[in-house]
Amino acid sequence: MTTHLRRLLGAFLSCCTLALAASPAAAQETAPPPAPRPTRPKLVVVLVIDQFRGDYVDKYGHQWRHGLRRLFDEGAYYTEAAYRYASTMTCAGHATIGTGATPQIHGMISNVWYDRGVGHDVACTDDRTVTNVTYGALPARSGDSGAQMATPTLADEMRAQLGPSTRVVTFSMKARAAITLAGHRSTLSAWYDGARGFVSSPALNGPERHPFLASYLPAHPVERDANEVWTRLLPEQAYSYTDDGAGEAGTGALFPHRLSTPTGDGSIDPAFYANWQMSPFSDAFLGRMAAAAVTDMRLGRGPGTDFLAVSFSALDTVGHAYGPRSHEVQDVLARLDLTIGHLLESLDAQVGREHYALALTADHGVSPIPEQMRELGLGGGVVDRKAIATVLAASLGGSLLDSLTGSELYLSRDAASRLTTLDNRDWESLRSTLEQIPGISRVWRTSDLLAGRYEAESDPLAHAARLSAYPNRSGDLIYITDPYWFPYQITATHGTPYQYDQHVPMVFLGPQFRRGRYTATASPADVAPTLGRLVGVTLPAADGAVRADAFATPPGLPAPTATAGGAGTGHDEP
Repeated sequence: MTTHLRRLLGAFLSCCTLALAASPAAAQETAPPPAPRPTRPKLVVVLVIDQFRGDYVDKYGHQWRHGLRRLFDEGAYYTEAAYRYASTMTCAGHATIGTGATPQIHGMISNVWYDRGVGHDVACTDDRTVTNVTYGALPARSGDSGAQMATPTLADEMRAQLGPSTRVVTFSMKARAAITLAGHRSTLSAWYDGARGFVSSPALNGPERHPFLASYLPAHPVERDANEVWTRLLPEQAYSYTDDGAGEAGTGALFPHRLSTPTGDGSIDPAFYANWQMSPFSDAFLGRMAAAAVTDMRLGRGPGTDFLAVSFSALDTVGHAYGPRSHEVQDVLARLDLTIGHLLESLDAQVGREHYALALTADHGVSPIPEQMRELGLGGGVVDRKAIATVLAASLGGSLLDSLTGSELYLSRDAASRLTTLDNRDWESLRSTLEQIPGISRVWRTSDLLAGRYEAESDPLAHAARLSAYPNRSGDLIYITDPYWFPYQITATHGTPYQYDQHVPMVFLGPQFRRGRYTATASPADVAPTLGRLVGVTLPAADGAVRADAFATPPGLPAPTATAGGAGTGHDEP
C-alpha cells in the first residue's frame, strides 16, 4: 500500500471514529440521559393520621372502601416505612414529616420537655411572646408558634424558594401537628382549643382573623354535633376482637357513645368538647373544613404551587383511651375512610387529579394495652417512678424533678452535676441498678449519647435514643421501657423504638408516582424530600431520602430502575 493510500485510509477511519462518537448510541454509552423530572404539581397535599399503626392496613383494611382504599390501591405504598428514633411522639413525628429531619436535628424531641429556665415543663410549640388568635367567643389562653423548631420545613422552603405566590394552609386538632407541618410562617394554620374553638397564631399568620375561618366557623359550629351519638358505621360482626377489651377506658367501654348529656337549659354540656375531639366527628369536621378551604381559597389554582396539610387526630385520642384492638379504633378508621374519600373527591373536582401530589403517613403507632398483654402471658405494666427517684437519690443525692416527660429524667442541678462526673465503674453500677427496676430495659446518660459513644450498628437501641436527643432539651438520663411497659399510667401509649410504635404506613399518590407496593426500607422522613424534589425545592437539613424509585416516568423515557439494596419493588397490582 502506498503512503498516499495509507493517509487516505487513516483519514477515513478517523472520520468514522468521530462519527460514531457523535452518534446517539455512543452518546448514551458515555453520557447517560438525565434522570426523569416528574411533572410539577400545582398543590402539594400532606395527610397525617395520628397514631396510625403500620399493621392496621393489613388488620383492618378490609373494612375500607373509599378514601383509604383508593390511597392504598392507587398509590405508591411503602409497606415497611418506620421511624428510626426512639421518641415516637406526636410533635417529634409531625416535625420529622414536615422537615425530613430527625429530632436530633429539628429539636422537637417530644410533646413536652422540662425547661430549666422557667422551672417547669413546656409544650413543643409554647411561645410566651404571643397570644393566639381565637375564632370563638372565649379569649385565647396561651400562645404557640414554630419558634422552637431548629430547622425549616418543606412548607417554609416552598415559600422561600418558590416565591410569595405559594400559600401554606395546615389544619389539625392539635397545635403541635398544625404548626410543625407548616413551620415558621404560613398563610393559615389552625387547631382546636376546646370550648374556645379553633385558634391560630399571630407568629404564623399575623394578628388578624383569617377571612376564610372568620366566615366558615360561624356558619359551621362544632356544637351542631352536641346531640350526636357515636355508633358503629359497620355491622358489629365486621369488627375484629371484642367491644369490651381488658383495660379499655374512654367514655364507656361499649358502643354507643353519647357526645354530651342534655343539660335541661339548652346550654352545651362542658364534657362535649373533649368527647367530640375523641370521636370521628372531629375528623369529619376537619375534612370538610379542608375541602372548603381548597374551594374558597382556590388552593392549587393560583400562579404558584400551594401546600395543604391536614392531621387527623381522633385516632390518637381514641387509641389512648381504648387501645389498638378496640372497636372504637376500627370505627374511627372506617369513618375516616369516608372522610378522606370526600376530601379526595373535592381535590379531584377543584384542583384536578393531574395537578396535585399527595403523601399520607402517620406520626407514630401505639402499644397494646398492658392488661391485654398480661392476659396473653407477655407482661406489661407501668414503671415505678418512685423507685427511680429512690435509686437516683441514693446514688447522686439531690432529686428527680417533677416533670411529665415520660422516659426523659431531669435531675436537680446538684444531682445532674454529680452524674456527669461519675467514673465508668460508678456509672455502670447506677445504670445496672436502674435497669433492675421492673419495666426498664435500657438507660443512658444523655451526655454519652450526644458525644456519640455508642455505635449504631452494634447498639441499635442506643442509636435510636441518640437520634431523639437534643442539647439543653433532653433529660439528664434517657431510658427505654420493656415492651408493653409505660413510663406513666395510661390505657395505651407510644414513645418507644419498638415496631408497634415506629412502623407506620406511607403512601404517595398522584400522576408523578407509580402505583404499587414498595418493600424498600423507608421512613416518614422521606416525605418532605420526595415532595420537595417534585416542586424543585431543596431542604437544607433533611436526612430522609427522595423516593425516586416511585417516580412515574415521562413518556419516551425508560422506567427508573431500583437502586442497590432493594430501593423499590413497585408494580401495578393493588
